[in-house]
Amino acid sequence: MKKSLVFILACLIVLIVINSCSDSTEPKKQVATPIFSPAGGTYTETQEVTITCQTEGAVIKYTTDGTEPTESSLVYVTPIIVSTNTTLIAKGFKNGWDASQIATAVYTIEEDLPSETVATPTFDPPGGTYDAPQTVTITCTTEGATIRYTTDGTDPNEISPVYSDPIMIDGNTTIKARAYKTGWLESDIAVADYIIQTIADNLVFVEGGSFSPDGGNYLVTLSSYYIGKYEVTVAEYASVMGTNPSYWGYNPDRPVERVSWFNAIEYCNRLSMLEGLTPAYSYSTYGTDPDNWPSVWDTSNANHINVSCNWTANGYRLPTEMEWMFAAMGGNQTQGYFYSGSDNLNEVAWHLNNSSNRTHDVGTKAPNELLTYDMSGNVWELCWDISQENYPSGAYTNPTGPVSGLRRMKRGGCWRSSGYYCTVTYRGIELNATYIDNNLGFRVSRISP
Repeated sequence: MKKSLVFILACLIVLIVINSCSDSTEPKKQVATPIFSPAGGTYTETQEVTITCQTEGAVIKYTTDGTEPTESSLVYVTPIIVSTNTTLIAKGFKNGWDASQIATAVYTIEEDLPSETVATPTFDPPGGTYDAPQTVTITCTTEGATIRYTTDGTDPNEISPVYSDPIMIDGNTTIKARAYKTGWLESDIAVADYIIQTIADNLVFVEGGSFSPDGGNYLVTLSSYYIGKYEVTVAEYASVMGTNPSYWGYNPDRPVERVSWFNAIEYCNRLSMLEGLTPAYSYSTYGTDPDNWPSVWDTSNANHINVSCNWTANGYRLPTEMEWMFAAMGGNQTQGYFYSGSDNLNEVAWHLNNSSNRTHDVGTKAPNELLTYDMSGNVWELCWDISQENYPSGAYTNPTGPVSGLRRMKRGGCWRSSGYYCTVTYRGIELNATYIDNNLGFRVSRISP
């Protein structure tokens, strides 16, 4: 009997110990962290703040004095009116549960803060790379706003210059603008970077030298000069002339085509005037400004002999035929290639068998020894010279071609030419000054200072 009682007591002790251990290891649940609505932040008027807790049956306690809420703090019942800068701290409580994490919301009330923001200014034309100086206008869609701007890289402020008239940009410039209006927040800062890449940036220096175009009978000596690294592009032509004659529309980096010899002459003078250079060409007695030339100056092929060139002017002009050929050969660095830069036509030229029957962006084939591009293929290139079927005999310095004749020269072949016409030696001589075609373009040259 005693043994049975001892056994029963032992079992009871074991059960009590097991229950005690089980109760001590069971974790309590924690109340969810309270949530404020609206969230803390900066506001321009009084806010009505509600506090919620996702734990059903929880009691929310809060403070406004920066201390941590306890079970004796204020009980949240109704929305709290926040009319001044206030920090709300809340904590959730529930019997038998661990209290929640602390929730904090800081409210800044700035009733005098403007409620509207001035629109960000816009630039026309937008920032980018251009081939001629640009006249930039700045506008703001907020009526009555004042635009202030800088061009020195600093951010504009309320004492920066006021924008009133278009800004002339003739060099690399960054414009920053910001708009202001009384009672409104100032706009964001607008930034436009302008890169003015004139054609002068794309000229290659050709050191003077001597060569024989025909292998010995005609000896040519040239002074140093500059020639275009690329054929004149659609974008360059349009920026100067205001028109795009190209057959394939506006493809900015393709060579311009469907331009006549007369068009090229006018382009050179207008580009020179834009850059403050002395124009090379005059028409009859009308001077160098194409605006002063008679309206019919370029309508008849016979008028080409009325165009004269000042060979000492520092403005742009067409290369002479011998300048073109010397550069295409690689100048004094020539390796004697059949085409301009290679004996492999496909490496340096867009031609009949690889062009897909169209022009291509300039500079996408390999250059020649001087780092000029597309002097074989892409588009035929106009030269200054009046055409002559045969080279003269003898030695000449800086020859400019015959003084009379019916046509002008072209060189280099084009996108629809076979390799024979793309060589550095082939001469195209059948060109009227009014002639245009979608395979005819040009590059420019200038004298060396």
